[in-house]
Amino acid sequence: MNYRNLTTLATLLMVSLCTTTANADERAQKAVETRQGLLKVVGHYFGPIVGMAKGQVPFDADLVSANANKIAQLSPMIPDVFAFDTRSSDVASDGLDGIWEDMADFNSKATTATERALALAAAANEGQGAFLKAVGGMGSACKGCHEEYRKK
Repeated sequence: MNYRNLTTLATLLMVSLCTTTANADERAQKAVETRQGLLKVVGHYFGPIVGMAKGQVPFDADLVSANANKIAQLSPMIPDVFAFDTRSSDVASDGLDGIWEDMADFNSKATTATERALALAAAANEGQGAFLKAVGGMGSACKGCHEEYRKK
């Protein structure tokens, strides 16, 4: 192989590696943005429920039921949006390494959140007392995951 061919090959290889790295970082960026978006939507639906639990917003069983059911629809997506491991990228994320080191536990916590959201939706129709008990369970499901898998 002559020097010119070797230089061309090396240049093509470097361009290919840079493109691969750029694509991986783009993919990581999109994954993190998707995660953050999903969790912001969950927070959007949970916010009024928390306000009711704290007595800052009047209790509204229909709204609790509707929002809790929406959270129950969204929370099974959490493992999906964390399936792509972004730890090796330079993209900033609040996700801790434990997510990918123990994906089974992380997925189990998402399942628990789904179950607790469904229980909250059902409890809303049983009155404020049942609501307060169920909202505590939902909150502890969220907190359990955040404490273990989210940067403080």
